[in-house]
Amino acid sequence: MKKYAKIITAILLVTLLALTFVACIDPDNDSQGTMTLVLLNGDDAKEYTVDLSKIPSDSNQTGLMAVLDYLQSDGQLTYTEEGGLLTKVGDLINGVDGKYIYIYTDVESDFDVSEYAVQITYKEKSYTNSGWGASQTSVKDGCTIVITYLIWG
Repeated sequence: MKKYAKIITAILLVTLLALTFVACIDPDNDSQGTMTLVLLNGDDAKEYTVDLSKIPSDSNQTGLMAVLDYLQSDGQLTYTEEGGLLTKVGDLINGVDGKYIYIYTDVESDFDVSEYAVQITYKEKSYTNSGWGASQTSVKDGCTIVITYLIWG
């Protein structure tokens, strides 16, 4: 029985190490084309069309965070983050009145596939919350990412 426990432990350890390396891979982002970022605060929507070729390739940010960084450096919006968590994006502020910033996407590979997945509709199109944080949420040519609130409590 100890022999099987050691084998299973070794398999689990190798799997964990492999997953750790996969988790560190940058999202598959496009560097050409355009994407749309929507900040949705109730009925107030602000849309940003982002030329992906203008996002600096030498940025230390990836995914959606690279887009937010670009828009902030271009003076189009402001954002803050603490410990990898978005605390403010434009007029959206995390944690006020039970409202928490949530990211929704139409990039299927980024969909939250857990039992807690949430969908919203914006302009008659459905978006699913991202299963990743902002730095891992993919930016693709033609995609739309909606940042809005999820209300708890």
